[in-house]
Amino acid sequence: MGKVFSHTTRRSLSPEVVVNALEAFRNPSRWPEWNSTAKNMLATNPETIDEGDHIAVFQMVKGALIEAKWLVNDIRVGENFSEIELLGEGQYRNEREIGKGLKNLKITITFLSQTDGGIEIHSTCEVSGLMLIFSKQINSFMKKQTQTLLDDLSEVK
Repeated sequence: MGKVFSHTTRRSLSPEVVVNALEAFRNPSRWPEWNSTAKNMLATNPETIDEGDHIAVFQMVKGALIEAKWLVNDIRVGENFSEIELLGEGQYRNEREIGKGLKNLKITITFLSQTDGGIEIHSTCEVSGLMLIFSKQINSFMKKQTQTLLDDLSEVK
């Protein structure tokens, strides 16, 4: 078992903004509109994200097309509350797997659409022994990933 890295970020938002962000997140065809890193996206169903669906997000990094694959592991919905858990299935560049050192990458997004509510994003991953020498970069990646997603969701109209 390796070391677990995690980062949580949250922002208080009005109920209307949270509802708009949730609707945009649950509709894969809208992802390129609001997600600053997703140049394109493929999903099991183009109009809704449901538990068990697979998602592939495409982005350009330093001139290379990167594909990040995700599984929608769990969706919990309550009154004024939704939580979506995504499990990372790997990243690929030119159909070759990259980023093999990050294991069990998981993102949990919580939408609370009530007074004093908002959006919270929690990311975790596990790395093995040798990857610990990159702990500063891994922490930076986890923070940037959660902050970018929160910033994008907070700006949904």
